[in-house]
Amino acid sequence: MLIFEQMLVMLVLLVAGVVSAKAGVMDEETCRRFTSFNLLIPQSCMILSSILGADVQLSPGRVAAILGTGFVMYAILVALGFLAPVIYRCKPGDKGIYSFMTIFGNVGFMGIPVARSLLGSEAALYAALLNIPFNLLAYTLGIAMLHSGGKKEPVNWKLLLNVPLIISAASIVLLCFHVRLTGPLGTAVGMLGDMILPSSMIIIGASLGRQKLRDVFGDWRVYLFAPMRLVVVPIVLWAILHLFVKEPVFLGTMTLQGAMPVAAFATMLSIEYGGNVEMASKTVFVTTVLSVLTIPLVCGFLPL
Repeated sequence: MLIFEQMLVMLVLLVAGVVSAKAGVMDEETCRRFTSFNLLIPQSCMILSSILGADVQLSPGRVAAILGTGFVMYAILVALGFLAPVIYRCKPGDKGIYSFMTIFGNVGFMGIPVARSLLGSEAALYAALLNIPFNLLAYTLGIAMLHSGGKKEPVNWKLLLNVPLIISAASIVLLCFHVRLTGPLGTAVGMLGDMILPSSMIIIGASLGRQKLRDVFGDWRVYLFAPMRLVVVPIVLWAILHLFVKEPVFLGTMTLQGAMPVAAFATMLSIEYGGNVEMASKTVFVTTVLSVLTIPLVCGFLPL
């Protein structure tokens, strides 16, 4: 019921975006500017509040171990991501978006609150720290995938110099020194971070609103891909990670992150960097709806 209620909230926000597009309020240029703002301010504040607002104390060694395991987790996801276009026999122009959608789940906007609700505040902190490798890869390898349209292009390492990644690195340093966000500053940063969920869902809804509903729900490729993102990915992650991760909360957190629907980043970064926005928006929407069923199934069948 907790997950179901969360999904209903997100669906209402998506509908608000669709209505905004149909009313002419959110056109393509507005979505692009709103996306740039979203990636700059709310995303950075969400990272700050998630890491520096938690009550759990972690030593520098423990933080390093979590991040190291997180990079192992994403190495597994990258392998699956490069395998997905082969499995689905994608045309060259769609290879990048299929790889991106396999690797990157909605771990920030949805993964952190779901982890907190199901596994507690410690899991929410783990989920926030796992956003570090997510951001590192999304802003480098992920953008290269979306921008290339399936062609091999070198990763632009200058993209590492972006605000969310700088904020992430600074948050880790401050966390190791036990710095916490409190008072008016903590409240303001938390409120700005909370904007990321409604604003990203509205952007996705607006992108959907410019398409015909028949095209959104009638694309068989989306339903063929959904089991990969929602079922295969978390099962593969658990099967490998449980061999060396013995802490139940940490293992459960990583498995839950793998069970999330396609990242809203898929739409926002596609808008920003020229990816397949229509395919990204449809898949984010459909996998978000289907995750109402698949996340409880993953939690029920895997020993989290």
